Amino acid sequence: MKEERLMILNLLNEGKISADEAAKLLDALSRGGDGAQKKYKYRHGAFERDDEGEMEEKLKKFQQAAENFSKEFGEKVGGAFKEFEPKFKTVAKTVMEKTASVVDDLAKALNESVKNMEEKMKAAEGCCCDDDDCCKDECCDDECCDDDCCDDGPKEN
Repeated sequence: MKEERLMILNLLNEGKISADEAAKLLDALSRGGDGAQKKYKYRHGAFERDDEGEMEEKLKKFQQAAENFSKEFGEKVGGAFKEFEPKFKTVAKTVMEKTASVVDDLAKALNESVKNMEEKMKAAEGCCCDDDDCCKDECCDDECCDDDCCDDGPKEN
């Protein structure tokens, strides 16, 4: 540290730095033991703080931390997905089976409703046996006719 002081005083003596700059440099040297010392470079005829080197160092540390975090996060997410993948497949299969079951039930209910509607419409039209023309020419296949409607063949008027 003695050599650095002499160098600063020499630069001051040669007029390469001002008294203010020399004071700042000497102050920085005296604080060197507590970690507060800053790096200085001699540029353009004067000493300047070398924040550029510190910034590069901090950026490298940040970049490394970000890369480590990204890698660890990816591994954890990938591991979690692998752990839950069989469960997801089971749930998806169950949902598909239940959906198919519900669709089948809906189709059956819809077919039953259509059948009931057709029967009601037919009943609303009336039975062919209700009038005199029932089975006049031949036996009919109407469900509303009695079984014995056509036992004797077509009715005659």
